[in-house]
Amino acid sequence: MKDSELHTPQGTGGAPNMRKSLTEFLAGGIFALATFSAVAAAAFFVGADSPYGFFERLTYASAGISVPEDNSAKHDSPDQAAANQTINTSGSGSHSYLSGKLMQITNGLGWGLEEAPQETEEPEDENEPLSEELPYPDELSSDGGQIIRKTYSYEESSTFVNLPDGGMLRNSADKDTDYLLEQAEIEPYLEIELNGEPQVLIMHTHTTECYEPYARDRYDSEFSSRTTELDKTVCAVGEEIAAQLEAAGIGVIHDTTVHDYPKYTGAYDRSSERVEELLSEYPSIKVVLDVHRDAIESDGVRYAPVCEIDGKEAAQVMIICGCMNVPQYRYNLRFATKLQSKLESDYPGFTRPILFAERNYNQELTPASILLEMGSSSNSLEEAMYSGKLLGMSLAELLLSYAK
Repeated sequence: MKDSELHTPQGTGGAPNMRKSLTEFLAGGIFALATFSAVAAAAFFVGADSPYGFFERLTYASAGISVPEDNSAKHDSPDQAAANQTINTSGSGSHSYLSGKLMQITNGLGWGLEEAPQETEEPEDENEPLSEELPYPDELSSDGGQIIRKTYSYEESSTFVNLPDGGMLRNSADKDTDYLLEQAEIEPYLEIELNGEPQVLIMHTHTTECYEPYARDRYDSEFSSRTTELDKTVCAVGEEIAAQLEAAGIGVIHDTTVHDYPKYTGAYDRSSERVEELLSEYPSIKVVLDVHRDAIESDGVRYAPVCEIDGKEAAQVMIICGCMNVPQYRYNLRFATKLQSKLESDYPGFTRPILFAERNYNQELTPASILLEMGSSSNSLEEAMYSGKLLGMSLAELLLSYAK
């Protein structure tokens, strides 16, 4: 099922969108020493400020991406970044390893114990029968466990670090935290054009993820928290975000193609193909938002992350930024940290820390791709939609600051 809608900014025309003998051992050692010396010399001559920085550039080069020198600057020159950066959108890129994987519901108490959804090996069953539609239940029982409504807050530690401009980041990847904080101070590579052409793509890999119908203290054990009635899913949240961007004059496409039903496995492959189609059709797109909702459960208890904003409860938001097979991850990270800081500046307590992790989520496709967890399955739809509206307003202001 494919369904895309181009939201035309108000007042514009709009455009549719990688030992045998001692002698051999000694020879090998001499060769290794010579190689190390050559590398060190090369690092000196190319001006690498550290072995880390030099080897990072070697890694980028091996992936076919030329990385601009920016360790001495606070932002990439847009012209330099455009000239140096190559993003793979051919459909045969690094995201293909995701084939046949399944998103796993996670357990725990927020950031203390739980992780965001992980990809686990699950081969696609070609004989899996196609299911019928998933209607949203007319009534829900309360025979399941308890739902606890909780505002998540965190203290700085070796894992959780404060961002320079506000908000927090959780570094669960094998990356140097100081380097990540340096990247957070650099402006993202964004040039937003207010010409009616789409600048933002909103889509949903797990399109059928939905919410509770209202704020409840117990859940229905038989309810899967998924439905094909898209007005009750994360699509409704995406529509709220899109409406705010449109109202600000920013071109946006909200694609509600269903990727996780009737088959859940392979959803990331299918959504990657769809995003590549849209990027090809609408090369003006700069930002891709994959909008989800979390699932937080431990020992039969489910948790709804909430906060109060202007006297009304909103679902807390978590941004996920992956670096597995994403050579240009630092571009996404810069955008993610700027959005996180903007949200916390506008609405303190609105966000959970950014999850920076060894994951992919198709974020190699553009230099401003992030995943948004808008609350959890235990939040009400109203709370999640309110969060979509708030996030949309802040995002619009942020993007307008990068308008040409």
